[in-house]
Amino acid sequence: MPRFISKLDTIIAREYFERVRSRWFLIATLIGPVFMAFMLFLPSLLELRARKAEAGTVRVIDATPDSVGRLVVSALQGGIMGDTARAQFARAASPTAMTAERDRATRDVLSGSLVGYLEIEPGALGRGVVRYSGRNTTALLAMQQLERTLNRAVLSRQLEASGIDADRSAMLAGQQVRVETERLTERGRGGSGQIGVAFALGIAITLYLTIFMHGANVMRGVLEEKQTRVAEVVLSSVPSDALLMGKVIGIGAVGFTQLLIWLAVATTLLFARAPILAKFGIAAAGFSLPELSVGMGLVILFSFVLGFLFYAALFAMVGAVVSSEQDAQQAQLPVVLLLAISLGSVQGILTSPEGTMARLLTVVPFSSPIILPLRLSLAPIAMREIVISLVVLALSALGMTFVASRLYRVGVLMYGKRPSLREVWRWMWIR
Repeated sequence: MPRFISKLDTIIAREYFERVRSRWFLIATLIGPVFMAFMLFLPSLLELRARKAEAGTVRVIDATPDSVGRLVVSALQGGIMGDTARAQFARAASPTAMTAERDRATRDVLSGSLVGYLEIEPGALGRGVVRYSGRNTTALLAMQQLERTLNRAVLSRQLEASGIDADRSAMLAGQQVRVETERLTERGRGGSGQIGVAFALGIAITLYLTIFMHGANVMRGVLEEKQTRVAEVVLSSVPSDALLMGKVIGIGAVGFTQLLIWLAVATTLLFARAPILAKFGIAAAGFSLPELSVGMGLVILFSFVLGFLFYAALFAMVGAVVSSEQDAQQAQLPVVLLLAISLGSVQGILTSPEGTMARLLTVVPFSSPIILPLRLSLAPIAMREIVISLVVLALSALGMTFVASRLYRVGVLMYGKRPSLREVWRWMWIR
């Protein structure tokens, strides 16, 4: 046993340091933070650019008898996105006047003196539809603000028609209520619900990428040893079980190192987001991590480790039974699909974290490494469910590792021939 442990340590160290020192590990590790930075900062910067692009004058052509358009112009306060240029009001008392105003506004938009114009025809409010024409009608934020402003103006006029004075109706129409969500746990209040969802989604995607990338590395490592005949030399002095286990643990340690780096960088970027955006003149709320207990952290850690062992064994089996990169790409498809199904179910879990599908996927071993941490970040889970999920995942990882070691010791020495499923089944029983 001490000799086995010594050889296992040597293989783990070799697999770990060989990959950590490689150029591709550095590139892959840097790509993660760059992607995170784009996701955290790019949307806000693009929104700022969109606001600047929409700066300019918008004209409201009003044909309604109660002049709803005047309220819209007053509420816009200088353009759809609230810039300094004043919104314009144009009265169209007849269809002929409406046509003339529309043609004039179209020429002004094309010449650049207007960003767009809003037509409020006499029957438009009754139909619930008005038309906006402009240079950029795909600016969703601008269109949403314009729609909200118009709805408030219509409501204000309706309140006035019911006998409420103008100032009171304007105040009531402009009143808005925002819903703030807060998670409740056994230990008390657990922070914002939106932050919890973002945190849960980040965990799910990170675990998926880490398991997929480094599980595939196990497959490529096994295949490379077969193609270069290195396994023949190594197996003469090291048991196949130790070789496979060392490879899986060593590559898993690489993935864990990369995961820790990504988490550290992500946490730093999240807390630095508000001050950095403030330098560009963008107001952003500060970020606070949801409550993460020691027990929850340990469950996420065990889920990652056991999930990686489970998928690494599957990828190792693929590498052991194929002889070329082309065959490996096709043979790994079922394993990749299992991972993809787990990630594809995330939307349903976010909608109903305590539903039947969520409970089932928490126990199924191919999805539990992703779904269990995801559900833990969204809502409390009974300890019995957590224990069952981890035990099933541990037994499945153990079983897959046993099967992979049986296939590995035979398949790693097989060259040139594509084995049938019957032959692969026989490999498991060779002593």
